[in-house]
Amino acid sequence: MSYVLQDGNDGTSKDIPVNVHIIAPSTLPEGYILEAEIGAPGSKKTISVEVPQGGVVEGQVFLIPLPDDFAVGEPRIQAPTGRWKDGTFDFCKAGACHPSLWCALCCTQVAMAQVLQRLRFNWLGNPAPEAATKHTFKVVLALIICYTVFTFALEMAEYTFNYDTVPVWIVATRFTGGMAFTIYSIYSLMKLRENVRAKYSIPTEHCGGVEDMCCSMWCSCCVVSQIARHTGEYETYKGSVCSETGMAAHTPSIV
Repeated sequence: MSYVLQDGNDGTSKDIPVNVHIIAPSTLPEGYILEAEIGAPGSKKTISVEVPQGGVVEGQVFLIPLPDDFAVGEPRIQAPTGRWKDGTFDFCKAGACHPSLWCALCCTQVAMAQVLQRLRFNWLGNPAPEAATKHTFKVVLALIICYTVFTFALEMAEYTFNYDTVPVWIVATRFTGGMAFTIYSIYSLMKLRENVRAKYSIPTEHCGGVEDMCCSMWCSCCVVSQIARHTGEYETYKGSVCSETGMAAHTPSIV
């Protein structure tokens, strides 16, 4: 179980459990008990979940604390709750040559795709059914490749014209494609950070309710690197550039 101790209002310490995203299979009233499977494919376990106050509608995502007796004794990546493991700019914390750092610096979207796959989120940074998260890394990688080819093709087309005779449609198409990819990158990283904070009960510290957006917009590589360190437990397990999760083979999964 992953915990970090924090002081309660009465001066005593209280435990903050890891939260688990549950997707409602149907519209259910509050208090209803349903059986939900959590965990990585191939190692899922069933737990009883009580529908929260107000009930849920089909497909709605809600959070529950991970039960104390869940998979006791089984290896699992541990991550702090209630706070970030380290700061946004502590990108060398895992080492100046760590794969997660250089992947985040050289190809931020690939590093983001690895973390999305690690957490079993979809390509938009949200929790989703297994069918929608099974190939998240491949989906994001395909988007990156398509955008790269798209941009390269338009650049080659521009070279066939003089600077002042480049058709407007080429300039407009390239600008539109660049904006679309930028918006996607910021949005998906913002949702990833938001959902990681919810999972580990990490409060915002700056910028009020737009902290996730501001961090994702102005320092995306730092944000990806921070989330990778928080969810990677690199002190125990090796990172890897050439894997869908950014972790070495046989690394335990995150619940």
